[in-house]
Parts: sequence; C-alpha cells; structure tokens
Amino acid sequence: MGGLSSARIVLSNAASPIKAGSLTKKLGIVYDICLDESHTIAKQSKAGSAYVGSIKFRDPSNLSADVSNLPIAHPFDKNFINIPLKNEIVEIHEVGTGEYTYSRIGNESNPSVSANSNLISIKFPEKKESKNKSNDYKSVSFTGIAKSNKDNSSLYSGFGKYYNPQENIHKLKLYEGDSLIQSRFGQSIRFSAFNNSNNKFAPSLIIRNSEASDNRKKDQNVNIEEDVNKDGTIIALTSGEHQLGFIPGIVDDKGTGNFKTKPESFEDYPSKLIGDQLLLNSGRIILSAKSGEMIFYSKKNYGFISDGSMSIDNQGGIDISVGDNINIITNDRDINFVTGNGTMFFGSEDLEPMVKGQQLVDILSELIDVLGAMQFLTPSGPSAIGPVNSPDFGMIKSKLNSILSQRTQLS
Repeated sequence: MGGLSSARIVLSNAASPIKAGSLTKKLGIVYDICLDESHTIAKQSKAGSAYVGSIKFRDPSNLSADVSNLPIAHPFDKNFINIPLKNEIVEIHEVGTGEYTYSRIGNESNPSVSANSNLISIKFPEKKESKNKSNDYKSVSFTGIAKSNKDNSSLYSGFGKYYNPQENIHKLKLYEGDSLIQSRFGQSIRFSAFNNSNNKFAPSLIIRNSEASDNRKKDQNVNIEEDVNKDGTIIALTSGEHQLGFIPGIVDDKGTGNFKTKPESFEDYPSKLIGDQLLLNSGRIILSAKSGEMIFYSKKNYGFISDGSMSIDNQGGIDISVGDNINIITNDRDINFVTGNGTMFFGSEDLEPMVKGQQLVDILSELIDVLGAMQFLTPSGPSAIGPVNSPDFGMIKSKLNSILSQRTQLS
C-alpha cells in the first residue's frame, strides 16, 4: 500500500528533527483527532472549541511513550484546516516548550488513502502482560482512564470511527504555475492559466465537487483532469482561448449527450465556448433570493432550452415589454388562456366587445327564418308567405357555420 511505503521512508529519519530558526520540525503519528466540542481532548482541555481540529500524536522514535498521555498539536494554518486520519504521518512543528502544530504531508497517489491503517500496531506491537498483578493498572492524570500495562495498540488500527477510504480517487493533472486545492473525496479548486489545448495564457478557475465515475475506473497511478460534463457538480470560470467542451444532458462514453431539444429559436448560438464565461453544470440547480430581487442581465440573446416543460408560478402579475415582434410556434399544439371571470383585452384604443361566433350564427339563423316567413298586408289581403327568392335565404343559412373558427375558442 502506498501509505505504508511512504511511512517507512520517512520514519527512518524520524529521530533527527530539522531546526529552522526557533521552529523545530519532526514527524508524528496521529493517534486521535478532535472533531467537535464533545471530544475528550476538548473536554479535558477545558477550552471547548479552541481544541477542535487538534490531534494527539506520537513521536515515531519514542518506543516507550505513554500512549494515554500523548502530546497535542493544533493545525499549523488556522485559516485552512486539513484534517489528518488516524495512523497518518504528519509533520510536527514545535513552536514553544510543549506547544505543537501539525501539517499534513505525504506522497500518496490516491488522496483518499493517506495512511496505513495498521501503522501504529506495526510500529508499536503489543507487549506481553506483566506477571506482577499488583502493577497491572495505574491512574493516568490527564485522561482519568485506568491504564493497563498491556499496550493495546490494536485499538488504534483503522483511520477513525467511520472514515471509508475510496480506492479510486485520483490526483489532478498539473499545469505550470497552478495553485491547487484537492480533498480526499474528489473535490478540488484549481487556479490555472495554461490548462488549455495550446497552453496559452487564459486564466481559469475550476471548482469541482466530485470526480466523474468514468475517471474513477482508470488506473490509480493516472492523473486526471476535471470533466465539465461528467463530474458531479462543476463550476468553471474561464477566459481567452480556453474552450469548454460542454455537452448538454448526460454524456455517454462516446461523448454523446442525451439532450433531445435543439436551440432552434436561439439566434446566434455560439459555435465555440471561448472567452470570458461561467459554466455551472450539475444534476440539479437551485437559485434562491430569499429576501430581495433576482435580476438577470444579458447584453445579447438569452434562451431557455429544455427537454421538459416550463412553468411560472407568481403571487404577483407578469409585465412584459418588448421592442420587437413576439413569435410563438406551437408545432400543432394548443394555446389555452384560462382567465376564469377575468377579462381579456386586445389593443389599447377604441376597444369594443368581441363577438361570440356560435351565438352570432344562431341569431342570424333565426333572422333568416323570420325573413323567409314574412307576409305583407295588401289592399287585396295578406300576401303569400315568404319572398319569391326564399330559396336564396336558405342557401345563405346553410353557409353560416363557415364563419366559425375551427382553431380558436372564446368564452
């Protein structure tokens, strides 16, 4: 295991501290980590949260150390805490008499596996029990825990209570001048300027939450790059000739996305994603302005492209002001305006009520029937029923339904 081989290399020089001015450096093996105020280290220090992030460590060269009263070291950098694991080798800085800080070190290929889980039990094997039963236990002032003369080094095996190392997490490929932060879990923040195909100056900032599953199938000794399409969640701020290979949707091994909808209505859709830009790609995106406005500006075109539907639920109204035509293409689908008892207005001046088509047809039909049955009083008596051209009225009546729209309905 890489962690074990690294441990063997550094332990060979453990007995020779390196002095730099008033700062003394040496190595330490982590026995315990204080993660919250309820931990024994925090409680016994009576300083509460001041000890959160601190560790108990053992000098690898001290084979007779009292494991129940090990020294404590605090994070070297208070603003950037990088928590080690149990059994991990760290660099210890002695900043004063009995005052220590620590920094994580190591050359492991997998950032998730940074220690040998059995380092303590291998380096400090269990001792045989003493035959003198009267000295079997003694009180330990710092911990208040009865100490057996048997070294229970097996109790210190593992990495912690629940830490589960991931064998398939990779380190990122580096470019000249990079500043990089990598966690044990496939998360990273990269500050770079030459991470593009031509290694031309183009500042970029890439934040990644988890490593792509495809990359996790690769050999452990291979360094990988961020994948804007397949990483769990990624934010990329790029510039210049740094071209983003973004593909919408879920991308398969052949580089094909499952997104079906094309940006057909989007004019001047960019053919290359270069220049100053920001990409946020994730399984779900939630934007919330909990107490103020949400404002979007776009100097050029903007569009919404989705394989699903779009909905807007507003407590208030919707005001739209445009400087050009509004074109709606439904592709043989209906448009419904469900206004209830509300009123619809088309136009802004000289507004008049709209006509209901079916009622107009019914009234005109009744009018034609009445005209067809007209009689006139003459000096010689009532005239015959209906005009001479009564059949013409019947022809007009038969055409009335043609004035009704087959597509548009009105209430």
